[in-house]
Amino acid sequence: MFERYTETARRAIFFARAESIFRKAPAISVQDLLLGLTREPNSRANYISELRSHAAAFRAAFGVVPLPQRLDSSLIRPRPQLPLEDDAKKALWYAAQEADLDQEFWIDADHLLRGLLRFPNAAADALSKRGVGLEAMRAASLRNRQEFPPKPVPGRSRLQATVKKFRLQVLLIAVLLIIFIYLKSQG
Repeated sequence: MFERYTETARRAIFFARAESIFRKAPAISVQDLLLGLTREPNSRANYISELRSHAAAFRAAFGVVPLPQRLDSSLIRPRPQLPLEDDAKKALWYAAQEADLDQEFWIDADHLLRGLLRFPNAAADALSKRGVGLEAMRAASLRNRQEFPPKPVPGRSRLQATVKKFRLQVLLIAVLLIIFIYLKSQG
């Protein structure tokens, strides 16, 4: 599911999961995703919106205590999959759409941030109270990508990533081509 996500986006989701486990929630929420983004100091999302400086205000708005500085093993050890709430699923879906709008295969932390801003939810409300809006983040993200182009993910070329994304379509075209060649040779 997360093969398109950059390492910083994956870490943000990891911290969102830790937030959810720490407060004993049954699922990962949009609030957890936003708090996970604030834990990633070197992410594109933090760079364009200074999320980290608003972390305490977000926690206060959500009524959530801070995670411990050092995560103990109960927060990071493997356990049954923690589901996503419907709004969190929607935010991840919108994040993929934002990456597609940027014509990027990889979903980065700024796409997660923009995914949270795409529809009404508690995280979007908290962000808007801090002056963070979707159009401004799109523009800031574009400027940031022009200044600092995304680094290729180690071990995967852009072509490999694109082929993986479209493997079903490529397979279908190959099968149709084989059928066409076979029919052409038969008569």
